[in-house]
Amino acid sequence: MRCVRFENASPTFPGATTPAVDSLDREIENGGFMVLVGPSGWRKSTSLRMLAGLEETTSGAVYVGDRDVSDVVSKDRDIAMVFQKHQERVLCGGPRLMRHDLDRC
Repeated sequence: MRCVRFENASPTFPGATTPAVDSLDREIENGGFMVLVGPSGWRKSTSLRMLAGLEETTSGAVYVGDRDVSDVVSKDRDIAMVFQKHQERVLCGGPRLMRHDLDRC
């Protein structure tokens, strides 16, 4: 595993006047662990999408190991990203519960 580093990385969406993430500056060491927590709209997913190459880094840089991957297409970054909707299992403790059962948890 290699370290991951954001150096003042920002993506700006087309037509926007301000960046979606403003100068993310963070390093996750080899073997390290980081948790992004916050309410909807705080650009947690946008930051991860920048790392995976699914969002363009318009300023700053994203490194995987010693390699600047800011301009590397996602398929060539050797990084995978998976989203999973798991709130029902976490809240209620079972995969068989349906959404209407959440009120009973």
